[in-house]
Amino acid sequence: MSHDGGPGDRRAQRTVVIVPADVDEVSRALRELVTRARGSTDRVRTWAIIGDLATRDGLSENERVVEHDRVGRLAVRLAVDKALCVGESRGVRALHQGAVMEGSWGDEARLVASVDDASATLATDGWRPAPGDMVLIAGTDPAMADLAAVTGS
Repeated sequence: MSHDGGPGDRRAQRTVVIVPADVDEVSRALRELVTRARGSTDRVRTWAIIGDLATRDGLSENERVVEHDRVGRLAVRLAVDKALCVGESRGVRALHQGAVMEGSWGDEARLVASVDDASATLATDGWRPAPGDMVLIAGTDPAMADLAAVTGS
């Protein structure tokens, strides 16, 4: 599902929500997000708000964690401006750690425990998507979709 501000609003925020989401889907969506942002005539910030993700059947818990780490690292390699990792699972912690280990610095990547905490974070200065920003929201928790309203979409 996606949303934009309509034909008359060139700086409308564009949000893509993928719930439920798996690792491969989110990796593709991150690439698409960055490609679209770079193709914009305006300076567009990119946001990845990601919770726990589904992985291929048959993976061990450690393999699941590595898959989440890979997504966090990919977000940094693609130069996503802000990565908000939502949840308390080992996978989500690995997602955040992957972003940090790949070179995210300062306040580019943040880990919060819940969708409610993410909602509160997205209401603070520096973590509030602006008009024109492109936002990806993804995870297996259906409540992740509620963050679209918080991001101003």
